[in-house]
Amino acid sequence: MYLIHDADNSNTQIWASREDYGHGPVWEFHVWDTSVTDEMRTCPSIGMAFELVGADPRPVLEIAPFLADQ
Repeated sequence: MYLIHDADNSNTQIWASREDYGHGPVWEFHVWDTSVTDEMRTCPSIGMAFELVGADPRPVLEIAPFLADQ
């Protein structure tokens, strides 16, 4: 897993992992709430993950455009 978003003054992180479920590799994005609840949600797209935390994915995609590949 790779940490791709950890904003200052935020209790959320976004991690990316490359998974293969027998249909070819795909990216999964895990939104982890680092507050008291320690919940993790898995999203199928980087846009959905960043929408959950209220952030803009464009800076990450400029550095790592391959994360948008599905």
